[in-house]
Amino acid sequence: MLFFRLTATAPGLVRAAKPLFVRLAYCFSSTIRNGTAANAQRIFGYPLTSRQRRDFALGVTGYFYEFVFDIGRSLRATPADLAQRIESVEGHERYVAARASKRGAILLTAHMGSFELGVAALMERERRIHVVFRRDRFAAFEQLRQTMHQRLGVVEAPLDESWTVWLRLRDALQADEVIAMQGDRVMPGQRGMDLPFLHARLALPTGPVKLASASGAPIVPVFSIRVPDGRVRIFVEEPMEVPNPLDEQALQNTMQHIAAVLEKYVRAYPEQWLVLGPAFVDDAH
Repeated sequence: MLFFRLTATAPGLVRAAKPLFVRLAYCFSSTIRNGTAANAQRIFGYPLTSRQRRDFALGVTGYFYEFVFDIGRSLRATPADLAQRIESVEGHERYVAARASKRGAILLTAHMGSFELGVAALMERERRIHVVFRRDRFAAFEQLRQTMHQRLGVVEAPLDESWTVWLRLRDALQADEVIAMQGDRVMPGQRGMDLPFLHARLALPTGPVKLASASGAPIVPVFSIRVPDGRVRIFVEEPMEVPNPLDEQALQNTMQHIAAVLEKYVRAYPEQWLVLGPAFVDDAH
């Protein structure tokens, strides 16, 4: 909690502490060292030197620090303040076209950049956005996230609440509302599919595809990537249509399409993929 309070009240101090914090996290956390080393091997597909593994780990940890820093800064920020941190939106016309059908939209993203800034970019045109997430085991952090969601004006949809959350999400889409959810990690209790991903296999959740099929809403891949000045650039990819009924082949094809889009961004911005532990099925213990 002290970190977040300092981020809100003394952001300059927290920013200055970043290099020291990142180094200490790398030195004292075997999870970070081993997890990022395993992921680097799968992402790049060739053995890395010890220095390359260290540099990659420091890079990922540094971007994770920026993510946490954003949460602290956002506690007192208005949606307009958050919108100022968005450098540009590429593919905005794709989003407009997807929304023209008035069937709702499932915004599928990854653990990259700032999820909340991506949501803030859409709040001016959307009357209701539902954010799908799983509650954190740390109550203090969860309270901060709830506060931030309230400030943004989004509707929370916790996956660990019960299966009825999926019915509410389907109804929201059929009412032409928008849902934002992560698509690069299978959470406890979720069903997933193992798919080829870069130089290994990654388990991706099938829930977004099944929800799109049941509701008739398109899936719109959206990614927030940090640029050198610290702001975020939003990328909107081509919307995906999912058939109903959804047979196994259609599910497989759509999941492979999602994997290809996710892979594109992880390959282009590997250090911005905020995964500190082993991400790939090949390294599961």
